[in-house]
Amino acid sequence: MRVNIILFSILLGFLTACGKNENRELKNQSNIWELEIIDSIQVDYLGRIWNLSFKNDYGYLKDITTNSIVKFDTSGNIVAKKTYPDQGPFAVFWISSLTVSDEDELFASSYREVIHHFDKDLNLIERFEMPFLSESRGGRKNAKNIQLWRDKILLWYPGRDGISPYTPHFYRDYPLLELFDPKTLTSDSLVRIPPSSKFNSDLFFGSPTLQFSVKGDYLYLALSNDPQIHLYSLEEKGKWLESIPFNPTDFQLIPGQDEPVGYVSGNTMYEASINGIFTTENGFIVYYSGGIDEETFQQFELNKPENFPLYPQYRKNYLKIYQTNSGLSNEIVVPPFIEEILNIESIDKPFYALRNDEYLGEERDYLTFYKLQLNRK
Repeated sequence: MRVNIILFSILLGFLTACGKNENRELKNQSNIWELEIIDSIQVDYLGRIWNLSFKNDYGYLKDITTNSIVKFDTSGNIVAKKTYPDQGPFAVFWISSLTVSDEDELFASSYREVIHHFDKDLNLIERFEMPFLSESRGGRKNAKNIQLWRDKILLWYPGRDGISPYTPHFYRDYPLLELFDPKTLTSDSLVRIPPSSKFNSDLFFGSPTLQFSVKGDYLYLALSNDPQIHLYSLEEKGKWLESIPFNPTDFQLIPGQDEPVGYVSGNTMYEASINGIFTTENGFIVYYSGGIDEETFQQFELNKPENFPLYPQYRKNYLKIYQTNSGLSNEIVVPPFIEEILNIESIDKPFYALRNDEYLGEERDYLTFYKLQLNRK
Protein backbone atom coordinates (compact mmCIF):
# COMPACT_ATOMS: atom_id res chain seq x y z
CA MET A 1 0.00 0.00 0.00
CA ARG A 2 2.83 2.39 0.93
CA VAL A 3 4.50 1.73 -2.44
CA ASN A 4 1.23 2.47 -4.27
CA ILE A 5 0.81 5.75 -2.39
CA ILE A 6 4.38 6.78 -3.28
CA LEU A 7 3.85 5.89 -6.96
CA PHE A 8 0.57 7.82 -7.03
CA SER A 9 2.26 10.86 -5.46
CA ILE A 10 5.05 10.75 -8.06
CA LEU A 11 2.55 10.43 -10.91
CA LEU A 12 0.43 13.29 -9.55
CA GLY A 13 3.49 15.49 -9.24
CA PHE A 14 4.55 14.66 -12.79
CA LEU A 15 1.09 15.48 -14.24
CA THR A 16 0.93 18.73 -12.26
CA ALA A 17 4.34 19.77 -13.55
CA CYS A 18 3.30 18.94 -17.13
CA GLY A 19 0.14 21.00 -16.74
CA LYS A 20 2.13 23.95 -15.42
CA ASN A 21 4.62 23.66 -18.26
CA GLU A 22 1.79 23.60 -20.85
CA ASN A 23 0.19 26.68 -19.28
CA ARG A 24 3.57 28.42 -19.16
CA GLU A 25 4.21 27.60 -22.82
CA LEU A 26 0.76 28.90 -23.74
CA LYS A 27 1.39 32.14 -21.87
CA ASN A 28 4.83 32.52 -23.44
CA GLN A 29 3.54 32.05 -26.98
CA SER A 30 3.66 35.23 -28.99
CA ASN A 31 0.36 36.76 -30.06
CA ILE A 32 2.09 38.78 -32.79
CA TRP A 33 1.41 37.34 -36.22
CA GLU A 34 2.44 37.97 -39.80
CA LEU A 35 1.08 36.90 -43.17
CA GLU A 36 3.34 34.92 -45.50
CA ILE A 37 2.86 34.11 -49.18
CA ILE A 38 4.18 30.58 -49.51
CA ASP A 39 3.08 29.71 -53.04
CA SER A 40 0.65 30.54 -55.83
CA ILE A 41 -1.47 28.61 -58.30
CA GLN A 42 -2.95 29.54 -61.66
CA VAL A 43 -6.47 28.56 -62.69
CA ASP A 44 -7.11 28.57 -66.43
CA TYR A 45 -10.23 30.71 -66.28
CA LEU A 46 -11.24 34.36 -66.67
CA GLY A 47 -14.51 36.06 -65.84
CA ARG A 48 -16.22 38.52 -63.56
CA ILE A 49 -15.92 36.71 -60.25
CA TRP A 50 -18.57 37.59 -57.67
CA ASN A 51 -18.45 34.75 -55.11
CA LEU A 52 -15.54 32.62 -53.92
CA SER A 53 -15.07 29.89 -51.33
CA PHE A 54 -12.65 27.14 -50.34
CA LYS A 55 -13.11 23.96 -48.32
CA ASN A 56 -11.67 20.44 -48.13
CA ASP A 57 -8.87 21.20 -50.64
CA TYR A 58 -11.20 22.62 -53.31
CA GLY A 59 -11.85 26.19 -54.37
CA TYR A 60 -15.07 27.52 -55.90
CA LEU A 61 -15.84 30.65 -57.87
CA LYS A 62 -19.02 32.08 -59.36
CA ASP A 63 -18.70 33.97 -62.65
CA ILE A 64 -21.62 36.36 -63.21
CA THR A 65 -20.63 37.06 -66.82
CA THR A 66 -21.46 33.54 -68.00
CA ASN A 67 -23.54 32.39 -65.00
CA SER A 68 -21.00 29.65 -64.31
CA ILE A 69 -19.51 27.96 -61.25
CA VAL A 70 -15.95 26.59 -61.37
CA LYS A 71 -14.38 24.11 -58.96
CA PHE A 72 -10.58 23.75 -58.80
CA ASP A 73 -8.02 21.89 -56.72
CA THR A 74 -4.88 23.04 -54.89
CA SER A 75 -2.78 22.56 -58.03
CA GLY A 76 -5.01 24.94 -60.00
CA ASN A 77 -6.63 22.19 -62.06
CA ILE A 78 -10.30 22.73 -62.92
CA VAL A 79 -12.14 19.60 -61.76
CA ALA A 80 -15.67 20.77 -62.61
CA LYS A 81 -17.26 23.65 -64.48
CA LYS A 82 -20.94 24.25 -65.14
CA THR A 83 -22.80 27.01 -66.96
CA TYR A 84 -26.46 27.45 -66.06
CA PRO A 85 -29.48 28.98 -67.80
CA ASP A 86 -30.99 32.07 -66.21
CA GLN A 87 -34.55 31.11 -67.14
CA GLY A 88 -36.64 27.96 -66.92
CA PRO A 89 -36.97 25.12 -64.40
CA PHE A 90 -33.19 24.58 -64.13
CA ALA A 91 -32.28 28.26 -63.96
CA VAL A 92 -29.66 29.56 -61.55
CA PHE A 93 -30.35 33.13 -60.48
CA TRP A 94 -27.90 35.80 -59.35
CA ILE A 95 -26.15 34.24 -56.36
CA SER A 96 -25.76 36.51 -53.36
CA SER A 97 -23.73 34.14 -51.16
CA LEU A 98 -22.61 30.52 -51.16
CA THR A 99 -21.41 27.93 -48.67
CA VAL A 100 -19.92 24.44 -48.92
CA SER A 101 -21.08 21.43 -46.90
CA ASP A 102 -18.83 18.80 -45.32
CA GLU A 103 -19.81 16.56 -48.25
CA ASP A 104 -18.57 19.17 -50.78
CA GLU A 105 -22.07 20.16 -51.87
CA LEU A 106 -22.86 23.82 -52.49
CA PHE A 107 -25.77 25.86 -51.19
CA ALA A 108 -26.29 29.32 -52.66
CA SER A 109 -28.74 32.05 -51.78
CA SER A 110 -30.03 34.53 -54.35
CA TYR A 111 -31.67 37.93 -54.51
CA ARG A 112 -34.89 36.10 -55.33
CA GLU A 113 -36.81 33.61 -53.19
CA VAL A 114 -34.63 30.69 -54.34
CA ILE A 115 -31.89 28.75 -52.53
CA HIS A 116 -29.85 26.58 -54.93
CA HIS A 117 -28.42 23.18 -54.00
CA PHE A 118 -25.58 21.72 -56.11
CA ASP A 119 -23.85 18.33 -55.84
CA LYS A 120 -20.06 17.97 -55.60
CA ASP A 121 -19.85 17.98 -59.42
CA LEU A 122 -21.76 21.29 -59.54
CA ASN A 123 -24.94 19.77 -60.96
CA LEU A 124 -28.04 21.60 -59.77
CA ILE A 125 -29.86 19.08 -57.58
CA GLU A 126 -32.79 21.18 -56.44
CA ARG A 127 -34.05 24.66 -55.74
CA PHE A 128 -35.78 25.55 -52.51
CA GLU A 129 -38.28 28.38 -52.42
CA MET A 130 -38.45 30.63 -49.41
CA PRO A 131 -42.02 31.15 -48.11
CA PHE A 132 -41.92 34.90 -48.83
CA LEU A 133 -40.27 37.27 -51.29
CA SER A 134 -36.93 38.90 -50.60
CA GLU A 135 -36.87 42.68 -50.20
CA SER A 136 -33.11 42.88 -50.79
CA ARG A 137 -32.12 44.82 -53.89
CA GLY A 138 -28.46 43.88 -53.98
CA GLY A 139 -25.39 43.25 -51.87
CA ARG A 140 -21.63 43.31 -51.74
CA LYS A 141 -19.26 41.06 -53.65
CA ASN A 142 -18.30 37.82 -51.91
CA ALA A 143 -20.61 38.36 -48.94
CA LYS A 144 -20.43 35.55 -46.39
CA ASN A 145 -24.00 35.30 -45.14
CA ILE A 146 -25.31 31.79 -45.73
CA GLN A 147 -24.29 28.81 -43.56
CA LEU A 148 -25.46 25.30 -42.74
CA TRP A 149 -26.49 24.38 -39.21
CA ARG A 150 -27.47 20.82 -38.50
CA ASP A 151 -30.03 19.99 -41.21
CA LYS A 152 -31.11 23.62 -41.80
CA ILE A 153 -29.89 26.65 -43.73
CA LEU A 154 -29.15 29.92 -41.94
CA LEU A 155 -29.15 32.95 -44.20
CA TRP A 156 -29.54 36.69 -44.59
CA TYR A 157 -32.88 37.00 -46.33
CA PRO A 158 -34.81 40.18 -45.44
CA GLY A 159 -38.45 40.48 -46.45
CA ARG A 160 -40.53 38.77 -43.77
CA ASP A 161 -43.95 40.45 -43.54
CA GLY A 162 -42.92 42.64 -46.47
CA ILE A 163 -40.44 44.59 -44.33
CA SER A 164 -37.59 46.07 -46.37
CA PRO A 165 -34.01 46.23 -44.99
CA TYR A 166 -34.03 49.85 -46.18
CA THR A 167 -36.72 50.68 -43.61
CA PRO A 168 -35.39 53.18 -41.04
CA HIS A 169 -33.93 51.33 -38.03
CA PHE A 170 -34.46 47.94 -39.66
CA TYR A 171 -31.42 46.47 -37.90
CA ARG A 172 -32.67 47.67 -34.54
CA ASP A 173 -36.32 46.72 -34.84
CA TYR A 174 -36.44 43.42 -36.75
CA PRO A 175 -34.84 39.95 -36.72
CA LEU A 176 -31.73 39.72 -38.88
CA LEU A 177 -31.60 36.13 -40.17
CA GLU A 178 -33.82 33.31 -41.37
CA LEU A 179 -33.44 29.63 -40.42
CA PHE A 180 -34.83 27.65 -43.34
CA ASP A 181 -35.87 23.99 -43.10
CA PRO A 182 -35.46 22.21 -46.48
CA LYS A 183 -37.68 19.32 -45.32
CA THR A 184 -40.73 21.39 -44.43
CA LEU A 185 -39.95 24.40 -46.69
CA THR A 186 -40.65 26.67 -43.71
CA SER A 187 -38.49 29.36 -42.16
CA ASP A 188 -38.18 30.93 -38.71
CA SER A 189 -36.78 34.36 -37.97
CA LEU A 190 -33.73 34.38 -35.76
CA VAL A 191 -31.30 36.75 -34.00
CA ARG A 192 -31.79 40.31 -32.86
CA ILE A 193 -29.13 42.97 -32.74
CA PRO A 194 -27.65 43.08 -29.20
CA PRO A 195 -27.63 46.14 -26.92
CA SER A 196 -23.88 46.48 -27.47
CA SER A 197 -24.32 47.43 -31.15
CA LYS A 198 -24.35 51.06 -32.27
CA PHE A 199 -27.36 50.17 -34.42
CA ASN A 200 -29.37 49.62 -31.25
CA SER A 201 -30.01 53.36 -30.87
CA ASP A 202 -32.06 56.21 -32.32
CA LEU A 203 -29.16 57.39 -34.47
CA PHE A 204 -28.83 56.57 -38.17
CA PHE A 205 -25.75 55.03 -39.79
CA GLY A 206 -24.67 53.89 -43.22
CA SER A 207 -26.33 50.65 -44.38
CA PRO A 208 -24.20 47.67 -43.31
CA THR A 209 -23.60 44.28 -44.88
CA LEU A 210 -24.19 41.27 -42.64
CA GLN A 211 -21.32 38.79 -42.41
CA PHE A 212 -21.43 35.66 -40.28
CA SER A 213 -19.94 32.24 -39.66
CA VAL A 214 -21.10 29.17 -37.75
CA LYS A 215 -18.91 26.91 -35.61
CA GLY A 216 -20.74 24.02 -33.95
CA ASP A 217 -23.81 25.52 -32.28
CA TYR A 218 -22.40 29.05 -32.19
CA LEU A 219 -23.01 31.93 -34.56
CA TYR A 220 -20.44 34.72 -35.03
CA LEU A 221 -22.10 37.73 -36.64
CA ALA A 222 -21.02 41.24 -37.61
CA LEU A 223 -22.50 44.32 -39.20
CA SER A 224 -19.82 45.54 -41.59
CA ASN A 225 -19.43 49.07 -40.21
CA ASP A 226 -19.52 48.22 -36.50
CA PRO A 227 -16.11 46.89 -35.27
CA GLN A 228 -17.24 44.03 -33.07
CA ILE A 229 -18.25 40.39 -33.43
CA HIS A 230 -21.48 39.21 -31.80
CA LEU A 231 -21.67 35.66 -30.46
CA TYR A 232 -24.99 33.78 -30.33
CA SER A 233 -26.11 30.30 -29.30
CA LEU A 234 -28.09 28.62 -32.08
CA GLU A 235 -28.98 25.79 -29.74
CA GLU A 236 -30.73 28.36 -27.53
CA LYS A 237 -32.78 29.80 -30.41
CA GLY A 238 -30.32 32.55 -31.26
CA LYS A 239 -29.66 33.79 -27.73
CA TRP A 240 -27.05 36.54 -27.63
CA LEU A 241 -24.06 35.56 -25.45
CA GLU A 242 -21.53 38.37 -25.81
CA SER A 243 -20.00 40.95 -28.15
CA ILE A 244 -16.26 41.06 -28.78
CA PRO A 245 -14.79 44.38 -30.02
CA PHE A 246 -11.70 43.79 -32.14
CA ASN A 247 -10.32 47.31 -31.54
CA PRO A 248 -8.99 48.30 -34.98
CA THR A 249 -6.66 51.29 -35.14
CA ASP A 250 -7.69 52.08 -38.72
CA PHE A 251 -11.48 52.02 -39.21
CA GLN A 252 -13.00 55.10 -40.87
CA LEU A 253 -16.68 55.51 -39.97
CA ILE A 254 -19.57 57.84 -40.71
CA PRO A 255 -20.72 59.25 -37.34
CA GLY A 256 -24.28 58.58 -36.21
CA GLN A 257 -26.81 61.06 -37.61
CA ASP A 258 -30.20 62.33 -36.47
CA GLU A 259 -31.62 61.66 -39.94
CA PRO A 260 -31.06 58.81 -42.43
CA VAL A 261 -27.56 58.75 -43.92
CA GLY A 262 -27.39 59.35 -47.67
CA TYR A 263 -24.73 58.25 -50.11
CA VAL A 264 -21.70 59.45 -48.14
CA SER A 265 -19.42 56.41 -48.49
CA GLY A 266 -18.03 56.47 -52.01
CA ASN A 267 -18.79 60.16 -52.53
CA THR A 268 -16.85 62.08 -49.88
CA MET A 269 -15.02 59.23 -48.09
CA TYR A 270 -14.97 55.43 -48.05
CA GLU A 271 -16.30 53.76 -44.93
CA ALA A 272 -14.48 50.91 -43.22
CA SER A 273 -15.94 47.45 -43.62
CA ILE A 274 -15.77 43.95 -42.18
CA ASN A 275 -15.18 41.73 -45.22
CA GLY A 276 -15.45 38.33 -43.58
CA ILE A 277 -15.43 36.31 -40.36
CA PHE A 278 -13.65 32.96 -40.24
CA THR A 279 -14.18 30.76 -37.20
CA THR A 280 -11.27 28.79 -35.72
CA GLU A 281 -10.90 26.07 -33.10
CA ASN A 282 -11.28 28.51 -30.21
CA GLY A 283 -12.15 31.89 -31.68
CA PHE A 284 -12.27 33.71 -34.99
CA ILE A 285 -10.29 35.67 -37.57
CA VAL A 286 -11.82 38.91 -38.82
CA TYR A 287 -10.91 40.32 -42.24
CA TYR A 288 -11.58 44.04 -42.61
CA SER A 289 -10.84 47.18 -44.56
CA GLY A 290 -9.89 50.42 -42.80
CA GLY A 291 -11.64 52.61 -45.38
CA ILE A 292 -10.39 55.95 -46.75
CA ASP A 293 -10.59 59.20 -44.79
CA GLU A 294 -12.33 62.26 -46.24
CA GLU A 295 -9.16 64.30 -46.81
CA THR A 296 -7.41 61.56 -48.82
CA PHE A 297 -10.58 60.68 -50.70
CA GLN A 298 -11.16 64.23 -51.91
CA GLN A 299 -7.49 65.06 -52.52
CA PHE A 300 -7.13 62.22 -55.03
CA GLU A 301 -10.70 62.56 -56.41
CA LEU A 302 -11.50 58.96 -55.59
CA ASN A 303 -15.19 59.47 -56.32
CA LYS A 304 -14.40 59.51 -60.06
CA PRO A 305 -14.74 56.13 -61.84
CA GLU A 306 -11.38 56.50 -63.57
CA ASN A 307 -9.74 56.60 -60.12
CA PHE A 308 -11.50 53.53 -58.69
CA PRO A 309 -8.45 51.32 -59.44
CA LEU A 310 -6.51 53.50 -56.95
CA TYR A 311 -8.66 52.35 -54.02
CA PRO A 312 -6.33 49.51 -52.89
CA GLN A 313 -3.48 52.02 -52.69
CA TYR A 314 -5.28 54.06 -50.01
CA ARG A 315 -7.66 51.53 -48.44
CA LYS A 316 -5.69 49.16 -46.25
CA ASN A 317 -6.92 45.67 -45.43
CA TYR A 318 -6.19 43.71 -42.28
CA LEU A 319 -6.64 40.41 -40.49
CA LYS A 320 -7.00 40.14 -36.73
CA ILE A 321 -7.10 36.94 -34.70
CA TYR A 322 -9.15 36.42 -31.54
CA GLN A 323 -8.57 33.36 -29.37
CA THR A 324 -10.33 32.72 -26.08
CA ASN A 325 -7.05 31.78 -24.36
CA SER A 326 -4.94 34.69 -25.61
CA GLY A 327 -7.29 37.49 -26.71
CA LEU A 328 -6.67 39.72 -29.70
CA SER A 329 -3.61 39.62 -31.92
CA ASN A 330 -1.91 42.51 -33.66
CA GLU A 331 -3.33 43.99 -36.86
CA ILE A 332 -1.95 41.87 -39.70
CA VAL A 333 -1.63 43.92 -42.89
CA VAL A 334 -3.00 42.26 -46.03
CA PRO A 335 -1.09 43.40 -49.16
CA PRO A 336 -3.08 45.58 -51.60
CA PHE A 337 -2.52 43.12 -54.45
CA ILE A 338 -4.76 40.60 -52.66
CA GLU A 339 -8.35 41.07 -53.84
CA GLU A 340 -10.44 38.48 -51.96
CA ILE A 341 -9.81 35.81 -49.32
CA LEU A 342 -11.70 32.63 -50.16
CA ASN A 343 -11.85 31.11 -46.68
CA ILE A 344 -9.73 30.42 -43.60
CA GLU A 345 -10.48 26.95 -42.25
CA SER A 346 -7.94 26.93 -39.40
CA ILE A 347 -5.37 29.24 -37.85
CA ASP A 348 -2.66 26.64 -38.60
CA LYS A 349 -3.74 25.71 -42.12
CA PRO A 350 -2.73 27.50 -45.35
CA PHE A 351 -5.50 29.36 -47.18
CA TYR A 352 -6.05 30.95 -50.57
CA ALA A 353 -6.72 34.46 -51.86
CA LEU A 354 -7.41 35.88 -55.32
CA ARG A 355 -4.71 38.16 -56.75
CA ASN A 356 -5.74 41.65 -57.86
CA ASP A 357 -4.33 41.78 -61.39
CA GLU A 358 -5.89 45.19 -62.04
CA TYR A 359 -3.97 46.71 -59.16
CA LEU A 360 -0.74 45.13 -60.41
CA GLY A 361 -1.43 46.40 -63.92
CA GLU A 362 -1.11 42.93 -65.38
CA GLU A 363 -3.39 41.38 -67.98
CA ARG A 364 -3.50 37.60 -67.79
CA ASP A 365 -5.58 34.92 -69.42
CA TYR A 366 -5.85 33.02 -66.14
CA LEU A 367 -6.62 33.68 -62.47
CA THR A 368 -3.86 33.62 -59.85
CA PHE A 369 -4.50 32.54 -56.28
CA TYR A 370 -1.93 33.05 -53.53
CA LYS A 371 -1.39 30.32 -50.97
CA LEU A 372 -1.05 32.11 -47.62
CA GLN A 373 -0.05 31.14 -44.10
CA LEU A 374 -0.39 32.91 -40.75
CA ASN A 375 2.81 32.64 -38.67
CA ARG A 376 3.67 33.70 -35.15
CA LYS A 377 6.57 36.11 -34.90
